[in-house]
Amino acid sequence: MILKSKFHIKTNNYINMKQFKNILLVLILLSGTLVSCLKEEVDSPKVESVKFYTIDEDNKYQEVTDPQNGVQYTVAVKSNADIIVIWPGGEYETTKKFGTATDSIDINGNTVLTKSNCYKDYGMLHAQGLKTSLNQELGWVALYTYPEAGTFTATIISTIHGYDSVDYNQKIFNYEEVIK
Repeated sequence: MILKSKFHIKTNNYINMKQFKNILLVLILLSGTLVSCLKEEVDSPKVESVKFYTIDEDNKYQEVTDPQNGVQYTVAVKSNADIIVIWPGGEYETTKKFGTATDSIDINGNTVLTKSNCYKDYGMLHAQGLKTSLNQELGWVALYTYPEAGTFTATIISTIHGYDSVDYNQKIFNYEEVIK
């Protein structure tokens, strides 16, 4: 009686081990080549300009060089970024302790905010930047009204390749805005 092994491979019907190693080597080299070709150089985000616009009677944007408080403007940011967030820095209101003029403090020692659009408050409750949208003519835009006159530090956060990419690249730009 002749016993046949379960592991007996007929060389004429199956790939032998040497051929398998060669095919595996070719696949590894091919995938390595494709991955290395897909790497791209990601430029740093740049902000070319920050300008204020109003809309005239003809529904055309008119640049404003001397912005006033109490007027709603379209804030336009020209940039090569994929995402822009504008923190205009015009609002900063804190919660006061009941019956006093002192600020309320949370358990971490931070001032409790009622609202803020100042970048220094990033991460705190009630602090947020302006949501932007992409305009073909002006770049990244958001509507904003400065509530009072003064000099404000507007912060532009410019991001390339989103928040969940290995090529994530974010830069912060500060601009002084004088509002009359």
